[in-house]
Amino acid sequence: MAFDDTPTTWIPSWSEDGTDITVPIASFPELTAAEADAATGDIRKILFAVLTRIYAVWAALSLDDRPGKMRITRSDDMDDASGQMTRTFAVRFHLSGTSQDVADE
Repeated sequence: MAFDDTPTTWIPSWSEDGTDITVPIASFPELTAAEADAATGDIRKILFAVLTRIYAVWAALSLDDRPGKMRITRSDDMDDASGQMTRTFAVRFHLSGTSQDVADE
């Protein structure tokens, strides 16, 4: 198989109508409706849920099915003194020349 760049491969039930994109909250298991609320939600929790979902898809792909021009890494660190865990996501894109556009595979 080869890399599949369609949004629905990465985010279940993704849809668009030419103006807006729509994604059900259920596409992100870590996210609740309260956390996603437009007025009272928490952007940190939204971003964490989105990155967690994208990373999970990435990690489940075989090496041959991953994009060559995008790389995602995740690391977890534990501070032994405080017991605080930190998770870091890094997403790296190859760009087309000097443009701000993702390079074709």
